[in-house]
Amino acid sequence: MDTFEYKTVTVDCKDMEQTQDTLTDQLNRRGKEGWELVSSFTRPYLGSSQYSLVGLTYRVTLIFKRQNQPGTEERQKPRS
Repeated sequence: MDTFEYKTVTVDCKDMEQTQDTLTDQLNRRGKEGWELVSSFTRPYLGSSQYSLVGLTYRVTLIFKRQNQPGTEERQKPRS
């Protein structure tokens, strides 16, 4: 039976131009490592100081998966 491992990567989206480059770099790097992007979502983040709300930024979470190589299933048993 095929088994898979999963990885999540979160990218801060403070500067949209930089974010696009960062996302592209992350996707290319993970792809070269054999990871496949299976989902992504944004998470709002309310930045704040001790005095007031500073602003709203977003974080993008990328979810990747790849097939386990033979012999790796034993090392990656879920923690209970």
